[in-house]
Amino acid sequence: MHSLIDGHPEISTLPGIYLAGYFNDGVWDRISAGGWRELPARFAEEFAVLFDAHSPKPIPTRSGEAASFLGKDEGMTGVGEGRNESLSLDRGAFLVEALRLMEGRRTVDPMSFFMIAHAAYEKVFQTATDKHTIFYHIHSPDDFANPNFLRYAPGARMLMMVRDPVQSCESWVRFIFKDNEYDMAVHRILGMLFDIDRIAFRHHDSIGVRMEDLKTRPQDTMRALSAWLEVSDPPTLYEMTAQGKKWWGDPSSPDYDNTKAMAPFDDVSMTRPLGSVFSDRDQFVLATLFYPFSVRFGYCDPDPEKFTQDLKEIRPLIGDMLDFETTMADRLETSPSQFRQQGMYRLFRAGLFDRWKVLDELGDYPHMLPPLLV
Repeated sequence: MHSLIDGHPEISTLPGIYLAGYFNDGVWDRISAGGWRELPARFAEEFAVLFDAHSPKPIPTRSGEAASFLGKDEGMTGVGEGRNESLSLDRGAFLVEALRLMEGRRTVDPMSFFMIAHAAYEKVFQTATDKHTIFYHIHSPDDFANPNFLRYAPGARMLMMVRDPVQSCESWVRFIFKDNEYDMAVHRILGMLFDIDRIAFRHHDSIGVRMEDLKTRPQDTMRALSAWLEVSDPPTLYEMTAQGKKWWGDPSSPDYDNTKAMAPFDDVSMTRPLGSVFSDRDQFVLATLFYPFSVRFGYCDPDPEKFTQDLKEIRPLIGDMLDFETTMADRLETSPSQFRQQGMYRLFRAGLFDRWKVLDELGDYPHMLPPLLV
């Protein structure tokens, strides 16, 4: 979605997920530590990859996840028709323009400087169009970054890409499951279960865009999204670019092919069979916990009686190890009793039981994201 938004004549957006951690705890303190005049330079140091996609310097990101060589990992060091260009930004010109934009301001806070950074970025690239909207790829913010962002942007509109939830969850944990990173797998599974009904969705104009709609009905979906964003529907919305240059795809994707560009509207990711991480039993547990979301977004038909029965059936299942946990314990040569003693195992159980109790009491999640009507 981000690569399709890139190049829109009315929307300013920075490449990749470079600024995903801008509103993280402590980031503004570091950027502002040298005072007003050092803000642009400290920002440039904190987010060095924005100025050189080859930079190895890690950026602030979701807690516990590495982000060194992010430009390379995001495919930003091999863009353009010849796949031989790298994204960059003239650091000196950016600093000059950012300082100019700060002149006359009585105060500068995280949001005003965030907007200054986007305006300076567009100025350096000599954008000819009037960009009145910012598309910010905050990318799965942690529990501090999300409310911190909304604190400074109370009028922000929230857009989330969604797909079949069990398939999405398996995709989200596939590589870390393979690497036996249990803690991160737990964070991601619980993250998905709790992200679908953030209370912020009730207080902000929010929408969920089905990946399946984007893939199978791109024009209808992008027109509906453009109407919601209150922008036009130009041809750039159907081309994958970064800084206006052809983007060949995400190298971390299992569908990535270094001999050809990824197609934005193919259906490979939707037709990939389940089972690489979650057994049938695991899928049953997750599908039950995701049931209200799946009904709302059209991934399954409503069946309240079966759902009530399924809730009863999964109650004892979530009290014991799931099959993917058993597999990880075997790989780590850890006994089931030792595995259950982990703090992360207990946290996982607490999260699963929390979701189960909400559904048992209410039959639904109270702050669920609404779907984009296509």
